[in-house]
Amino acid sequence: MKILLTLLSKTLLILVLLMLILPSGNVNAIAYCSLRDPVAQISQLYPQKTNQLSIVKTVNDNTRAQVQIALPSNDLHFSELGQHTLYIAMLGKESLGYIHVRSEQSDWGLVEIVWAIDKDLKITNFAFQRCRSPKKKIAQEIGFKNIFIGKNYQELKGLLSNDGVTAKKEVLEKVQQAPELANVVLRCALKTLLLTEMLWGDELEEL
Repeated sequence: MKILLTLLSKTLLILVLLMLILPSGNVNAIAYCSLRDPVAQISQLYPQKTNQLSIVKTVNDNTRAQVQIALPSNDLHFSELGQHTLYIAMLGKESLGYIHVRSEQSDWGLVEIVWAIDKDLKITNFAFQRCRSPKKKIAQEIGFKNIFIGKNYQELKGLLSNDGVTAKKEVLEKVQQAPELANVVLRCALKTLLLTEMLWGDELEEL
């Protein structure tokens, strides 16, 4: 009997330790996509703004499943599950547009991109918050940016090749010096616009 109690005590101790070590669930996970300096970064993309609002939403397993349906060859990393913030650049009481930062896996580690989106959910600009690609400077040039600027989700999706993860040949021909980074930016842009509509669409319609 004493031996049985000892075994039960050890088992209980192991279970308690596992509960402390393992995450409590995806909903409470801390997402790694966030603006490091919201005021300065939003001012960079919307220099005329006077203030900003923010709306926090949770990316959960259901959200991840919807992304997989819409973009079958793409996925959200488990680390992306958790709370995310959409910023709204304001000029007085008028909204100018939205700002959201997302991360995308690449051959050089995570690439973090800050996206500026207009009220019609089209890309108006973007800036790198983190990018270790040696071709980063090329991706900051207007010729590269113009591939994505002015396009909505469906238009950007039309730039994907049949594999669903790389851009079409005619797109990559425009950025011959940085095709890998163009693929990363395209996937990130698609997920950004898709999630903006999915998570914040109702609130944005009321602004």
